[in-house]
Formats: sequence, structure tokens, C-alpha cells
Amino acid sequence: MSEPVDLSIIIVNWNGRKILRNCLQSIREHHDNLAIQTIVVDNASTDASADVVPADFPEMTLVRNDANRGFAAANNQGAAIATGRYLFFLNNDTVVPAGSLSRLAKYLDEHPEAVAVGPQLIGDDGVPQRSGRNLVTLRALLHQNVLPFRWTGLGRKSYRAYRHAFDATRSGPVPQLAGAALLVRREAFFACGQWDEQFQFGVEDVDLCLRLAALGTIYYLADATITHLGRVSSHMNRGWVFRGYQCGFVKYLRKHHRNRWAPLIYKIGVTIDTPIRLLPLWPKAAISRLRGNREGADKSASRAAALWFFLTHGLVSFWRA
Repeated sequence: MSEPVDLSIIIVNWNGRKILRNCLQSIREHHDNLAIQTIVVDNASTDASADVVPADFPEMTLVRNDANRGFAAANNQGAAIATGRYLFFLNNDTVVPAGSLSRLAKYLDEHPEAVAVGPQLIGDDGVPQRSGRNLVTLRALLHQNVLPFRWTGLGRKSYRAYRHAFDATRSGPVPQLAGAALLVRREAFFACGQWDEQFQFGVEDVDLCLRLAALGTIYYLADATITHLGRVSSHMNRGWVFRGYQCGFVKYLRKHHRNRWAPLIYKIGVTIDTPIRLLPLWPKAAISRLRGNREGADKSASRAAALWFFLTHGLVSFWRA
């Protein structure tokens, strides 16, 4: 772009045909007089969603990958060609309202000590999401993802501190922000080492925020809101996503946890837990269907399929993570 760019918006797309258009249209309509550059990096979508960009949004840049390179690597691709003062990493399942982009950019303009800022994410149900959190601990992870450990109650306090110690209506510094909408200073992003491409999908935003926090403040700005539909693409690929997150947690523990046994403890726990969670889902789906609860049946069946995919196609990569 010939003119100086305030904001480079980087969107990773994967089979988001139903949602990408709405996201791009909202950016076009609500860029708040900022000089913006929008970059869509498509991870080998099979639904022709990438074709929306040149057809309907020719002013935006499209990068086509011939394989799914993962969220982190695709974001780095976009950042490599971005020219903005600030880099805004945005999910394709978001809608940007008027005023939010300018509020986020203004915050970084006025607070040089801040290296990143994120908005309040609102679900399509109108409910604020937990887009800011404390850093996850091994106990919190075991409580969240390993039922036998949860039954002991030993991780309840750690889990609450991780997930629930956050008020979506109050602005303030936070240890981490969701990668669904994250505005980062360009120089800080490259200084911290960019997105870690060892994370294919899941937990890479936690890792990035931890490294960014060493350079300055990460701030949650409740006054700026963005609608976040919530992993629409992911819900169509639950097995792949579940595997990605489990591998991501292992990589995060290995990279940042002081206890060198933490990754192994977590692997053992999840391996034991998966069949415990899986077995009741099949009869639950069948009973729901017999009772005419099609939505409940589909939900149980979808979860069962994701866990079965993990057991049959994900355990090897999980243990290698």
C-alpha cells in the first residue's frame, strides 16, 4: 500500500464460507477512518470460501496455502507482509462494529507501556465471553480435562482462578487475551518471536501472550466490543480441533511449566480420561434420539465422534507433542 497503514488486520480462514463474508464486510464498513490493510490467509479451504476475497473484496489481500499450515503459521504469514503500525489478529467468525477498531488503536497510541490490547468479545447470544484469563496451571488443566482428577476436587481452586477470575465488564491488565481478536504492536510482536508454529491449533495465544507480557502490559478494553460467534469452523471439525488443543496444552507445559514431569502427567491423565468420557456418549445419544431430542442427540454424537477421532487418529501425535 502506498499510504502509511495504521492497522493491518490478519485473518486466518479455514472452510469459513458462511462467516468470512460477514467479517470482511464489517471491516469494510467500520474501519473508523483508520488506514487499514486486510490480509486473509486461507489454509487450503475446500469450500471455496477464499474465492470470496478477490470476487467481493478486491481491496483486500489473499494468501492461499496449498495445505492447512495451522493457525500460528498462517498468522505469521500474514504478519510477514503486513505494513501497519499495529497488527490485529482477528478470527473469521467475528463481526466488527463501528468504533471498536479506533478505540483499540487509540489505546495503544495513548499507552506506550502496553504491547497488546483486546476487546470485549460478545457471543451471538449477547453474552460476554471470557476473553481474558489468568495463565493456566497443571492443576487447572487436570481439573478441566481429566474427570478422575476433577472428582478429587484437588484442582477446583486452581481452575476457578484460571477460568472465572475475570469480569468482562471491567477494563484492566490481564495475563492473557484470546487470540480471536488481539491487537499487538508491530515491534513487540517481532521482538517476542512471533507466533510459535509448533502449535498447530490451540493454546498458541496463551504462549504468545506470555512472551508479550515480558515486554509490556497486555490490556483488556471492555469499551471496545466485537461479536464472536465462537469457533464456527472448529465445530465442523471437532476431532481435529480437540487433538490440536490437547497437543497444544502439552507443548505449553513443556515450554513454560517448571515441573519437567508436567507434560507426562497430563498425557497420562488425558489418555485415561478419554475412554471414560467417550463410553457414556453413545448410549446418551441413542436415548436422546429415542426421546425425540434431536439436538441433544446430535451434540452427544458430535462429542463422541471427536473423542473417537482422538483415540484412533490423535493419540500418537499427542504423545509425541
